[in-house]
Amino acid sequence: MTLNDVLWTDVAPRDGLQNIADAISTEAKIRLVRGLLDAGVPRVEATSFVSPAWVPQLADAPAVLAGLQNDLPRLRVLIPNLRGLELALAHGIRNVLVTIAATDSFNRRNVNRSVDESLDEISHIVKLAGERACTVDVAVSVSFGCPFEGEVAPARVAELCADLVTRGVVEVGVADTIGVATPVDVTAMCALVATAVPIDRVSLHVHDTRGLGVANVVAAFAAGIRRFDGSVGGIGGCPFAPRSTGNVCTEDALQALHALGAVTGIDVAAMCAVAEALASDLRRDLPGKLYRAGIWSRAPQEAGVETSVG
Repeated sequence: MTLNDVLWTDVAPRDGLQNIADAISTEAKIRLVRGLLDAGVPRVEATSFVSPAWVPQLADAPAVLAGLQNDLPRLRVLIPNLRGLELALAHGIRNVLVTIAATDSFNRRNVNRSVDESLDEISHIVKLAGERACTVDVAVSVSFGCPFEGEVAPARVAELCADLVTRGVVEVGVADTIGVATPVDVTAMCALVATAVPIDRVSLHVHDTRGLGVANVVAAFAAGIRRFDGSVGGIGGCPFAPRSTGNVCTEDALQALHALGAVTGIDVAAMCAVAEALASDLRRDLPGKLYRAGIWSRAPQEAGVETSVG
């Protein structure tokens, strides 16, 4: 491990697909996960054991995991509660993610309970998971702003992160669920959270709703964060947050991080190919930029290629 080593988690198969209404085949989802793993992504959030009534796109979670049995050590799965943990464990998963909101309003909208009730359940989840050699991560949703309560106090987020670590959570994620953070906000939040928990256990999950996703990743890297979430092609969004559009695009963010000296082990060209394949499977263009523009080789363009001036 070096100072610039980054653990990148691609959440496209879960967070990226959950907001898409059109049915996506199990085979396409498995192909997406395998493409990400083959490109060198160290961890992929493969699916979720949430109720199909709430997120019908992920109703085939058991079938997806059945097709990925050789890849389980590099997979993480979202769970909403203890029952979700039991299902994940039964399918061989040994890394799960739980979400908790920084506000009661969003937490009730998302998981139908208060923040304190969620904290109590997380304690039970950590206990059971520990007995089965399963690590538990928690993402703190709406850390920078809530659609129902407005601005969120950074001190509240830091306090919640510290509480989660004392309960045995391995990684605490600061999530900009509705994409309102700026680089200034991210820098300040990272500094504050780092006073409450070890910075090497903090991750950042940002959305590109207002065009600042990559800038926010760069700001967090400069502030010492080395764990990030993103989505190939920039797809995604939270079905419980109004106007919450896609996650930060993995390959776009990696381009910036690599330029800063980050070490990820991920082949960006291969990630662009995964984005192209996903766009074909979804039959639509994706929000990401790099997979469409191509990686700049710094070499002169081939003769006959037209360029625009402006």
